[in-house]
Amino acid sequence: METALLEWCRRLIACRSITALSRGAVPGPENSIGKLVAGSMLQDIATHAMDLEGAAGVFTGDAEEEAHGQFQAMLLGSPSMRIAGGTDEILRNIIAERVLGLPGDIRVDKDVPFNKIPTKGR
Repeated sequence: METALLEWCRRLIACRSITALSRGAVPGPENSIGKLVAGSMLQDIATHAMDLEGAAGVFTGDAEEEAHGQFQAMLLGSPSMRIAGGTDEILRNIIAERVLGLPGDIRVDKDVPFNKIPTKGR
């Protein structure tokens, strides 16, 4: 039930982004919400599929076993979905600042060029 609800919300967020694009506007931070939901949902679905398959889910080879290997590949690749394009923590910061209007993180180096930030090695 929870997965179906998250998928429904993800689709509504995608529709909102498509509507903004069709009007010539730039989509807002709602894509961060969609990616955050999609990443965790993909991982949950892959875990559930592997649980349903049991020991047969770890084999690859013949045509039938290859189908089981697809869920294995989904499970092993799903953590990368949560990292690529911004980690969950970065997406949560974007949502907090741009959607909820919470204050941003305190950054003392905000106005300093990247090559001028002091490090231990320099």
